[in-house]
Amino acid sequence: MGMSALEKPALQALIAPRSIDEFYTKYWPDKSRYFVSHGEPARLPAFLRSQELSSFDALAHANQGKVAFTNGAKSSYMLPTDTASSEYLFKMGLTVFFADITPDIPGAADFVRQLEADLGINPGATLVTAWASPAKSGAAAHYDAYDIISIQLQGVKRFELAPVRELAEPYATQYTPGTPFADDLYPQMTAGFPDWREAEFEAVEMRPGSVLCFRRGMWHRTYASGDSLAVTLVIRPPTAADFILQQLRLVLLQHPQWRRPLYGVWGSGDERDAALAQAVRLIKEIPSAAAAISVRDLVLPTLPETQRLTLIDQDSRFQRVPGTGVDYDEPKGPRGGELQWVRITIKDEHGTVRTRSSIEIPPPCLDMVDWLGKQRAPFAARALQSMFPAVPPVEQLHLLETCTRGGLLKLLWFSGSDSTEGR
Repeated sequence: MGMSALEKPALQALIAPRSIDEFYTKYWPDKSRYFVSHGEPARLPAFLRSQELSSFDALAHANQGKVAFTNGAKSSYMLPTDTASSEYLFKMGLTVFFADITPDIPGAADFVRQLEADLGINPGATLVTAWASPAKSGAAAHYDAYDIISIQLQGVKRFELAPVRELAEPYATQYTPGTPFADDLYPQMTAGFPDWREAEFEAVEMRPGSVLCFRRGMWHRTYASGDSLAVTLVIRPPTAADFILQQLRLVLLQHPQWRRPLYGVWGSGDERDAALAQAVRLIKEIPSAAAAISVRDLVLPTLPETQRLTLIDQDSRFQRVPGTGVDYDEPKGPRGGELQWVRITIKDEHGTVRTRSSIEIPPPCLDMVDWLGKQRAPFAARALQSMFPAVPPVEQLHLLETCTRGGLLKLLWFSGSDSTEGR
């Protein structure tokens, strides 16, 4: 069954008149190297038709972010500048790059959050950038380490694209031969550094309303036949390595041997040998530590806590915020009574107790609140089920959410390496 445009409204608004099914069967995420859709500019999402994007001058006036410029016909270098200078540079025949216009364009942030949801990537993974090229200018050949959606707003521009044969799925940053590059590129270049001069390029003509999507690891260069303005969506979700390494680090930090410095490793003789022997022992522990990582926790660090709370279940882990407790303005009522106000308190370094928030709790859950207010170690939500079996699990999860929003608990965003629940 095909996907409905209603399920992915932001994506459909970008790629129309082509369909969501075409996008997924022919392109995303790794079917082919690029995907293009042509149509009238009036069909594009509303933020792309805003006054701020009506011209280069309007964008330069609205922009509050970083700006850079280049002359792709003569150099691969891109140099930073300020917004005030960008108008003069454009008139001098140079291409101007606006690094992040997301906060400057009404509706842009809301659109990219919906697009991220449509694509199944984390909130905040997408930036709205812009490129302005005067006639006969453009960008020199390079590849990016992120996925790109380019939307042509004004003028005609030619994109030339070619796959980087020597490297699949590049990481971290772009690469332009002849310019400085990051050390992170070296471990990726197992087949040697690539050269665009050996690539076979395909041309795509971009007219107002054209949308071009292409994958990370595509050589591309541009040439504007007349004054050109385009918006580029830069899509850069965490990689598999980012996810795993972040969780592995949080698992390792739960053990003192991993928090201990490698004393002596910079020394010599027996001192250095002892430190290296310690490192050998630790390296052997990595597989068992990695096995403690829960797949369900991989996505949690990329989400704001408010969104994490919508995903809690019996395996979710919590810890009481240090210094917090619970108190009552009046004695706990009978178990069948009405909702009762509970104060979540916090004690400062001088012993002064103040109220952090007040929450309404049904009497059957008051004993659970007391229990939560006494916990020191992390615990899983399922611990409540074993301690208070008479309370339905759905009510227990609602209580955990309420206490977290109230500041008593912290929802943990990493896997636990030991069974400490309920202590």
